[in-house]
Amino acid sequence: MAGLAGTAVLTLILSLESTFVRGLPFVPVAIAQRLVRITSGQVNSFFIARLGYWAERLALLGTAVGVAVSGAVAGVVVTAISRGRGGRGRWLWPMSLLPLWAASVLLYVQYPQNLQRPGFALWTLPAYVAAGGVAGWLASTRATEVEDPSRRWLLRSGLIGGAGIVLGVANLSRLVYRRPDPGDRRLVVPNLIHRAEPRIVIPGDAAFDRIPGLTPEITSNARHYVVDEELIDPDIDPASWRLNVRGLVERSLSLTYRELRALPAVERYQTLECISNRVGGHLMSTARWTGVPLTRILEMAGVKPGAVEVAFHASGGYSDSLPLEQAMDDSTLIAIGMNGYVLPRAHGFPARLLSVGTYGMKNPKWLDGIEVVDRPYRGFWEQRGWSKPAVVRTESRIDVPTGSVTVRQVVTVAGVAIAGDRGISNVEVSTDGGVTWNIADLKSPLGPYTWRLWMYRWIPPAANEQAVVVRATDGNGAVQTAHEVDVYPSGATGYDRVDVTAVA
Repeated sequence: MAGLAGTAVLTLILSLESTFVRGLPFVPVAIAQRLVRITSGQVNSFFIARLGYWAERLALLGTAVGVAVSGAVAGVVVTAISRGRGGRGRWLWPMSLLPLWAASVLLYVQYPQNLQRPGFALWTLPAYVAAGGVAGWLASTRATEVEDPSRRWLLRSGLIGGAGIVLGVANLSRLVYRRPDPGDRRLVVPNLIHRAEPRIVIPGDAAFDRIPGLTPEITSNARHYVVDEELIDPDIDPASWRLNVRGLVERSLSLTYRELRALPAVERYQTLECISNRVGGHLMSTARWTGVPLTRILEMAGVKPGAVEVAFHASGGYSDSLPLEQAMDDSTLIAIGMNGYVLPRAHGFPARLLSVGTYGMKNPKWLDGIEVVDRPYRGFWEQRGWSKPAVVRTESRIDVPTGSVTVRQVVTVAGVAIAGDRGISNVEVSTDGGVTWNIADLKSPLGPYTWRLWMYRWIPPAANEQAVVVRATDGNGAVQTAHEVDVYPSGATGYDRVDVTAVA
């Protein structure tokens, strides 16, 4: 109980330090980040697919529990040693949490805005010693009490540790030290050579605007899905940031943020999807992106013969790659803007990769390095068993209806369909569980790399439960497969299905 109380105090001290010491992260978050990185791809996908945004919170909660348990174990060990020496081992208490401190230093993940590892070690060491001393003081106090204070200690430890976790996770230091999110500023591009082309409107497009519950065609920056292996978004100073181009090139480059923004840029609409998105899931969004064609940067550097792939390195340590042919395609961008605003921090400021036809894992955020290599490169998720090409599957989702409908009334079935850079040519809806199929209406696409909205008007024939199923056909004529596959390792497949109750 004394050890548990010690780690509760430790958590509170560390949260206060992370609030007032610039560049010092909350230790449980730093440890959780490392644990996320060393966990297998199957485990990561299991939690991301089922919990989405909450998967990161679960990792942090598990780390906080682990810290508490380690304190309890330390308390048992010190007590056992002290008893074995006739009570003369109490001097060990201040050092009881040092193994936990050593583990935190070893597992520390350094971000651009954070202290170097030696600074992190020096700032956090006194907290562990002090918390161990508090645990020893409580242990000696218990020895003089007649009543067993365990229940009281447990309650107080829970309150103190809980307060520390809330304060640490709240990350109040960003209110004092962190720069405002650059994504709050309008993007000004001095050399925009191509704007996003207006869609070719077709009859019936306007009807999609009147469907309650249908996903908006363009996702706002605030609502765009975010799934990262990063628990802490790198806070990068654009004044000191450089995009370094190296490897198998004639001339190494080190572009400043100003120089990158001065290069010819283009706009386009594109849908991004997480490879961990389950059938019918919502881990996909569409935005209007602004970026510099990667081929322009590679031409400036001069790619040497023998190049096979281009690897992309992020400030937080993440990396992935593209085949040289795809990297040199005009469609591959270094994105600097999103929906008319500067790229938000959560989406990769100052720059991120934007390739077409691939899942989000192939589009690293917070870029600081581009490396041309002469061999296949194994990226972060590929090392954990995920697909290397990570090509977006053809899939469709039902947004409405979601519950009961009335017999003899026209019901609108609607949703979205996506097939990466292949586009969507057809969507079919079945209201009898897949026995018969009906052609749905399609809204004209925003662009060649976006999802398409679809709808089908249906009158339920009777008062019973109806199984509504949807399938899509891509621009190459390939029909979405009904075969059900989990997200790991290449993305989920199968039909989205909604059981709708028709009532009289």
